[in-house]
Amino acid sequence: MNTQLINSLVNIINSLSQEEKHLLDIQLKKTSEAKEVQPLRMKNEPFVGMWQEREDLKDSTEWVRQLRHSEWMS
Repeated sequence: MNTQLINSLVNIINSLSQEEKHLLDIQLKKTSEAKEVQPLRMKNEPFVGMWQEREDLKDSTEWVRQLRHSEWMS
C-alpha cells in the first residue's frame, strides 16, 4: 500500500470546497457503477453441456473417484 499517496490524496480532498467534494462524489459513483461486475449467466456460456453426450461422465462423482484412484494409486 502506498501510504504516502493515500495521505497526499486525503490532503487534496480536504482542501476541496464543498461543491468540489460533491462533484468528486458524483464522479466516483459514476466510476464505481461503470465497473460493477455483472453476474455470470452460466446457462449462456458455450462450455455448459459440452460433455453431455459422454457416457464416461454420466456419473461425475464416480468419474472423479476413478481419476483420483488412477492418479494417486499409480
